[in-house]
Amino acid sequence: MSPPPSILRRVTRTLLTIALLGALLIAAVVQRVVQHEVDEIMDQGLSESAEVLHNLLAALHQSGQDRLIGPHPLEHEEHLVWQIIDRQTGTVLSQSQRAPAQALPLGADATPHDTPDGIWRVIGLRFRDDPRHVLLVAQRKTERDEARNEAAAYTLVSALLLGLLVTLLLNLLVRRELKPLASLSRAVEACDPLRPDTLPQLPGRAELLPMAQAIRDLGQRLAQRITSERAFTAHAAHALRTPLAGIDAQLAVAIKEAPETLRPRLTRTRLATTRLSRVMQALLTMFRSGSEPKCQTLRLSELLPTLAFDLLSIELDSDAPLQADPDMLTAVLYNLLDNAQRHQARRIGVRASQADGWQCLVLHDDGAGCPPERLQQLRQAIERQDYGPESGLKGLGLILADLVARAHGGRIELLTVERGFCIELSWPAAASPNPV
Repeated sequence: MSPPPSILRRVTRTLLTIALLGALLIAAVVQRVVQHEVDEIMDQGLSESAEVLHNLLAALHQSGQDRLIGPHPLEHEEHLVWQIIDRQTGTVLSQSQRAPAQALPLGADATPHDTPDGIWRVIGLRFRDDPRHVLLVAQRKTERDEARNEAAAYTLVSALLLGLLVTLLLNLLVRRELKPLASLSRAVEACDPLRPDTLPQLPGRAELLPMAQAIRDLGQRLAQRITSERAFTAHAAHALRTPLAGIDAQLAVAIKEAPETLRPRLTRTRLATTRLSRVMQALLTMFRSGSEPKCQTLRLSELLPTLAFDLLSIELDSDAPLQADPDMLTAVLYNLLDNAQRHQARRIGVRASQADGWQCLVLHDDGAGCPPERLQQLRQAIERQDYGPESGLKGLGLILADLVARAHGGRIELLTVERGFCIELSWPAAASPNPV
């Protein structure tokens, strides 16, 4: 069964998703704005540079000295290039070092525009005294795209880093806010209803107050119920012990007064009564006070109540020593043997074994058994520990077997067999008892 989803992980994933989507959305919007602004700034720079060059070259062009401008002796990077072009012939009269040898296409007006080949962003300015010649100032589109992409990339990276930073901060805040819930969980885990000092303290968060108060109220109700049931156990044990003690006394007298032929039967009856008293005490203790089993080394041959089931042949196939509570195990055997006899079984095989650190007790009878659907229903009810009237677990046998096995830290399993009914109880060899 997979573990349930974590609130912290779900909140963290949600915050991370929101932060990343928000960062991407902000980056997309900012990118559009930045691209637009970068284009405007670069066009404005292109226009202003063209005006400056025009003013500088106008005087040289008027005197014919612009043709004398030669290439710069040192290699350098030109972000802007210029040409002076004859409008009629399309020849280049003068140009900057990095300008192309061919004349750039002339534009329709003096505003920045793209050339038809899409390589240049160009602006053209005519000379006032020589309208035949035009000064063209241009910038490569690749350089403009590079500047625009760098601005967009820096914006995107900054937005993503900011989103991650916000996510980390929010995650820290969420973890801090969930600490009271984790503290409440630890307090509930360590809570013992019979010790009021272990009940969870009221947390410092308004949302957790109803939960903590409900847990405290539940603990108090459980403590009251346990106290009442322990008082009932004491009264019930006393009420049952008295008649059993009376029966034992009457049997003792009857043994003395009975003829020799009846004394063995009366003796066995007295032993069975003594065992019944011990089983009754073990059941009351287990069901009412939650005591742990008192494990000791035993053998099935010492526990099997063969004389109580005259119509059922009990065959002990294996009698390996077991570590268990003898009274609890006897109660289980009594009830399971009674179940087998009530379901028309005439023979039942009992086997005790140890293997791989586990102890097993298997009972297999030749009775009516269970249909597969019914057997599966019983398995599911035992797995859920559903002992209610709707679970299909009728009588005390299987319920008691499951409770005793769990008390010893083990489990029971209903095995599939061709005939009859088969149940296996298993628990650790070094019994690690659990409270019932």
